[in-house]
Amino acid sequence: MNLYAISHEMQAVIDAMLEGGADSPEAMAALDEHLKGLDTALEEKAERYAAVILELKARAESRAREADRIRTLASIDNKVMEQLADRLKQAMSATGRTRIDGATVRLSVVRNGGKTPLRVDVEADQLPARFQRVVSVTTANNDAIREALEAGEAVPGCALLERGTRLAIR
Repeated sequence: MNLYAISHEMQAVIDAMLEGGADSPEAMAALDEHLKGLDTALEEKAERYAAVILELKARAESRAREADRIRTLASIDNKVMEQLADRLKQAMSATGRTRIDGATVRLSVVRNGGKTPLRVDVEADQLPARFQRVVSVTTANNDAIREALEAGEAVPGCALLERGTRLAIR
């Protein structure tokens, strides 16, 4: 019998007792015996449920610990990879090499993509109004400054910087 059926039948027995089974001692004894059997079934079923719940809880905790361990290992791998790539890029740059064609890989020192890096050496309130953006305090509007500098316009205290490089492995 499943847990729902046990609960439903127990409630039906209790309802029958409350509706008038209390008049007959024989009926009360039969209802008590039936209820006792259901109570035992419920206890056995509940104990099995509890065992499964505890097993699932232990498995979930174990898997969470393993996931944390794997995440830590992945983070370490990423740090080491970045350090090795940086060292290789530095060695290639120091020797004037921007490309190495190996037997299995091709290495290139290439420019980074994205927006050109920007340096703003003045406070935002010292910039012309069109290069300011008001939030709760005045800040430099880097997009407007970059656009003006790329168009050849001079913006006091601002300059476009060189793009960085990265090592591309294909």
